[in-house]
Amino acid sequence: MPAKMSCPNCHSGMRSRSLYSHYSLKSYRVCPDCQARYTTDRSSKKRSLVVASFALLTIALSVAGFVIGFPWGLAAFFSGIGSLGYVGYFLSKIEYVEYRD
Repeated sequence: MPAKMSCPNCHSGMRSRSLYSHYSLKSYRVCPDCQARYTTDRSSKKRSLVVASFALLTIALSVAGFVIGFPWGLAAFFSGIGSLGYVGYFLSKIEYVEYRD
């Protein structure tokens, strides 16, 4: 199932919003067409925590590979490949939902 990358209110494409939006630090975004507020769904937020933990694991294994040597460097390589694969999965599952206060 492809990701729902459209506004939950007017169904316009989300690629038209500005990259440097003044809403970037808020927990919601605003649709450039209908001015409705939207955010990502709850399961996407949970998957983002998994992505962050995989990234920290990859960094830790990279440091261990640099300091200790060969086996840890190889583990860091495979961890990085796995992290990139999961990020691809994560991005394909993002859905936007209406933001509720």
